[in-house]
Amino acid sequence: MRVTQLMVTRNFNQNLQRNNTAIDSLRQQISSGMKYEKVSDNPMAAMKGLSHRSSIMQLNQYQNNAQDGIDWLTAADDALDNATTVLQRIKELTVKASNDTTDEIDRKSIATEIRSLKDQLGSIANTDFMGKYLFSGMDQSKAPYSNGGLQNVVQSGMNWDVGQGMSVSVNVNANSIFGFSVDGKNLFETLDTLVQTLEDGQNPNNLLGAIDKQMDNVLTQRTIVGANQNLLELAANKLDQANFLQQKMWSKVEDTDYAQAYIELTAHETALKASLSAGARLMQPTLVDFLR
Repeated sequence: MRVTQLMVTRNFNQNLQRNNTAIDSLRQQISSGMKYEKVSDNPMAAMKGLSHRSSIMQLNQYQNNAQDGIDWLTAADDALDNATTVLQRIKELTVKASNDTTDEIDRKSIATEIRSLKDQLGSIANTDFMGKYLFSGMDQSKAPYSNGGLQNVVQSGMNWDVGQGMSVSVNVNANSIFGFSVDGKNLFETLDTLVQTLEDGQNPNNLLGAIDKQMDNVLTQRTIVGANQNLLELAANKLDQANFLQQKMWSKVEDTDYAQAYIELTAHETALKASLSAGARLMQPTLVDFLR
């Protein structure tokens, strides 16, 4: 096949254009930090990138759910800790009032303090968390404690999705904490009986067992909260690891490898200079070159 000057020039221009295109693409990758700007530049990588983005968005939602659950359980644990402290004080006062040396006047004085402690427990039952009642179950707009007594709340517990087909449920609410029945009475009713007994000047010794059972129930509810808090923290740690791996894979697909890009850019720039130098020698001499 006869190679003409036109063919040589055309091939030279095509190779020159290909080199310039590669250099421009590499410079854009370095300046933007992205391997491609349009889906059409690399359809396969774009599909992988979209898949990683979708996975990361889902993981972020699971992480938010887990953190919401941890925050809720932390608030619940703090509230139950306060309730335990109040009940311990009530028991101390009841033991003191059960002493035969305690007279009627002292028992009435103790009754006044226990009534105040009951109101504190009512405030704990109505603990506010992010503008909602913490222990109202799913109906978080309804106060569990009102008019000196426990109100019925929705029994269903809180639930947080922390993975595909994975969730953590906590059925700790005002009914399970303060509505626990001992001798047919919930915690507030037990305290009402205790106050009335003391105001009548009677010995409350027979109520110590009921108070102990109510305290044990509060501790049990706190154990449930703590166990589920550990589960959520474990789930949150696993989600953090999964998110990190997805971010790493996404970065490998879409983000520019600067070291590799600079190496390729230098190679193409060197090739371009060599091409231009060789191209200058390929130009066919004209009549002017022989008239010097």
